[in-house]
Amino acid sequence: MSLRKGVRVLTPNGAIAPTGTWSVGARAGDFLFIAGMRGINPANNSLVDGDEARIRQAFLNMKMIAGSEGADLPDCVRLTVFVTDMQRLRTVVNKIQEELWSGGPYPPRTIVEVAALNQDDFFEVEGTFYSPKSR
Repeated sequence: MSLRKGVRVLTPNGAIAPTGTWSVGARAGDFLFIAGMRGINPANNSLVDGDEARIRQAFLNMKMIAGSEGADLPDCVRLTVFVTDMQRLRTVVNKIQEELWSGGPYPPRTIVEVAALNQDDFFEVEGTFYSPKSR
């Protein structure tokens, strides 16, 4: 974990391995910034099969990284979701989010349809969490 001007890069055990020149997250003061997570199984760094399973795994990957700093899903203050097919995937994203957030309340979310994602994936989620250092 590096520290530069109060920013610490997160490298929790059990997180997915970055596929390029990026970190899975960073802490800046009381906020956690989690990189775009996809439905990658951290045990073997391969994509999970199936729409629901892959979307759920991406959210769980984000949750795990936030959890390494004492935050949980209710501490999420902002989500950005990227999908390659809004019509097919928006309802699935809503279903998984409802399940994981136990019916709400939900953080502010932006969902955007994009032409492509890394490794020809169809879903990615990034989040910002509030997690005071004094917890």
